[in-house]
Amino acid sequence: MPNITIQTVPTGRSPDKKVFFGNKTRYLDLTRPKYNRIGRELDFWEFYEDITDQVFQHYLVFYTAGRCFSVQTNDDRHAQFIRNMFDVIEDSVEDYADWKIIHNTLLDVEPTIYIHLDNKMMLISGTTFLGEIKKGVFGILGFELPEENKLPMHCAAFTYLNTTNLMFGLSGTGKTTLSSDPAYKLISDDEVYWHDNGIDMIETGCYAKSEGLSPETHKTIFDAVELAKSNDTLVVENPEAANARLSYPITCVENAYHKPGEFDHPDNIFFLTMDAKGIFPPVSKISGETVRKFFETGYTSQMPGTEAGSNEIKPLFSPCYGSPFMPRQVKEYSDLLMKKIETHGCNVYLINTGMDADGKRYPLEFTRNCVKDAISEKKEDKSEEILKKLLTLL
Repeated sequence: MPNITIQTVPTGRSPDKKVFFGNKTRYLDLTRPKYNRIGRELDFWEFYEDITDQVFQHYLVFYTAGRCFSVQTNDDRHAQFIRNMFDVIEDSVEDYADWKIIHNTLLDVEPTIYIHLDNKMMLISGTTFLGEIKKGVFGILGFELPEENKLPMHCAAFTYLNTTNLMFGLSGTGKTTLSSDPAYKLISDDEVYWHDNGIDMIETGCYAKSEGLSPETHKTIFDAVELAKSNDTLVVENPEAANARLSYPITCVENAYHKPGEFDHPDNIFFLTMDAKGIFPPVSKISGETVRKFFETGYTSQMPGTEAGSNEIKPLFSPCYGSPFMPRQVKEYSDLLMKKIETHGCNVYLINTGMDADGKRYPLEFTRNCVKDAISEKKEDKSEEILKKLLTLL
């Protein structure tokens, strides 16, 4: 299939249009109603009738995190995106799927994302934004994996100097750019999960921002995009938008692991904070309850275009560095994280990818060096100082 360029409406996700159904909604965190709303059973099935009232051209099946997903879509462009992001199995049968996703871009409706937790079905319509299916899968795993003592994480993962490293952060704060450093070997640029034997990738593709992309500053991503283009697997999304993105299979990334597999427990964990106020230093080692506090609050700055209607940089708190995809109580995720950190002796660092005290953004190369320095040598523990600064923001 040839390379694809798509202009979507809207140009970002619509997490506030997501509604859950079924008896299992009793496990949702209803203190975050923007992302966790419960709908009427009748509404789900009426919408199901509307969304399935056609023949779907594409039926895709893939496995991830021990589950089989099927995706039905009418849209060639979204089918290509799914093939980029997941290891799709050809000639599969629907009966194998644990979860069914039905995606229809032809209905004349507002963005609608319905998730039935009992019947394991997701319905998506009224939006052509590519990330809805990808993040829909992650949100499903965000609900189910904690029941198995597995922690879903909105983070990048990579190996470097015989260490395994995690990098948490919201979309646009630098996960893909920093984790794609040519010196690293990439595991995933956005989503992984942590189980009893180590970590594993959820996706087998990348979804990188294209703004400022150059061979000098983003060599790994730039080379991967060029290879994807030559392989006719590149998907370009909203090229003129503030949050324009590129999708390509991870096999296009030379310095990456190309197949899912179990990796070691992380040695180092990085929390990325795109701090627009210039409060935090470029790198600080944190520990104890400071780690829990940062994870539970997820302070950063939201980047333009990440969600529909978002057109400016503004301070944002997103629990677990991915609140829209973590529908359970926040403490369930933080308890899992703290237990795993304690069990495996992980170092945790706060990295400010935003502004310094003078309002100037830290240069990319400087931040890259901060991360490498943290991996290769111990940093001063500033957990008490950082916690005090964090509390002033709450």
